[in-house]
Amino acid sequence: MLPSKELRDLSKRVDICLSGKTVPKGCDIRFRQFFWLMVFDDRGELLTACRLSDRLTEERKMFGTTLPESLVSIVEKGLKAGPSLEQLERRYIAEHGSNEALDGLRKKIKAMEGVAQMRVAAFLARAAPSTADPALSRANGILMEAAACNRQVINHAAYAKLAKSIEGFVEDHPDHPSCGDLVKPLANVALKYAFDLPARCKVYAKTWTSMKTDSAKAVEGLRKLSQQLLVHCDAEVTRAATALRTMKPNAYGRIRLLARLGRAQETLDGLAATKTFGVMRPIHADWRKAAPAKLQEASKK
Repeated sequence: MLPSKELRDLSKRVDICLSGKTVPKGCDIRFRQFFWLMVFDDRGELLTACRLSDRLTEERKMFGTTLPESLVSIVEKGLKAGPSLEQLERRYIAEHGSNEALDGLRKKIKAMEGVAQMRVAAFLARAAPSTADPALSRANGILMEAAACNRQVINHAAYAKLAKSIEGFVEDHPDHPSCGDLVKPLANVALKYAFDLPARCKVYAKTWTSMKTDSAKAVEGLRKLSQQLLVHCDAEVTRAATALRTMKPNAYGRIRLLARLGRAQETLDGLAATKTFGVMRPIHADWRKAAPAKLQEASKK
């Protein structure tokens, strides 16, 4: 499915991205629940291949539509069903960010199969000053941004932006309880394609524990946050190592796990045997830079 007129028109009304090149929109049409929905960029490079949902399959069978037309039809139905996204956003501001208003936005996003997650993420951050708990609204926006990246995007810049969003939140609100909710999105989404996850997490932990603050509550919160991240990182490393043991040498996703574990030489060997396409180019470029640096550092010890 090449970017079609239907998808291009939809992208003008809802925050999606057909090329994977823009941020914060950064949302390609790539949904996990779809069965082999294949999306290509304008150059004909495959951006993704995902499972089609039963809903999309039913739409195609019922109306004989193409994949882009079916997807747009589903999203349009979600957009038109009341209340509108604009009404729900106004309600959120009027109710000062109430849980009920937030749930309304989440239900709308679900009805639209995830399209517009980035729009709502940006709205939650923008509306934060009008809410009873601005930090909570900002945190919910970051969680929505992480959900969009995790579900729709393979985009180097989008992951980097998400990491910056989380870093900024912890720096601005070190004593807010929502900090703990951002640990998994940081490790599992923002750093999904990072080289050497343990090293990256240690840097974050060191930064947080050394952060200057006059609040004893913030100091204790940052200490707990650092520990929480390291514990979660250890669990992720264990899961990655276990998955690798069951993978064949040419298995899809194997090289990402090697990079995630910081196995420098194996990562370089995998890259040498792999042709890099499209959206993976900047990610693989990072690995090609980071892996030799780790090998060089290890040789000095």
